[in-house]
Amino acid sequence: MAGKRTMGTSLTMTKSGSEPADLVIAHMQSIGEQTTSTDEIDVTTLDSPNGAKEYMQGAKDPGTIEVVANNCGDGQVEALQTVFDSGAVRSWTETYPTGATLEYNAYISELTFGEATVDGLMTASFTLRLSGEPVYTEAES
Repeated sequence: MAGKRTMGTSLTMTKSGSEPADLVIAHMQSIGEQTTSTDEIDVTTLDSPNGAKEYMQGAKDPGTIEVVANNCGDGQVEALQTVFDSGAVRSWTETYPTGATLEYNAYISELTFGEATVDGLMTASFTLRLSGEPVYTEAES
């Protein structure tokens, strides 16, 4: 098979404290890509070979993920607003149709209410700022 579909992917925020249940983000249009990059540390010295700059890898930055969902008035946006206002780092899990998962800790760094247009849908988007290393787990065969 040349690829795997992503239709059916889910995003869940694990419950915390007195919350009654995990929050499964409904009516999603997209979950953005997750990219880990690294800082670079300049280790160039006066005797670096051929006067060339030298570097070593620095700290990893797991980046951000943008999520866009239709706003269907089911209390989801209010729940996201509460988490945004708290600034809390929460546990999130993306589950793919294959059963594979991407788990990470993140806080909501941006919460956006979509543009209103003549033929548009009410949407909300939010950006997750990852904290720590994400963990991808393949589905068991």
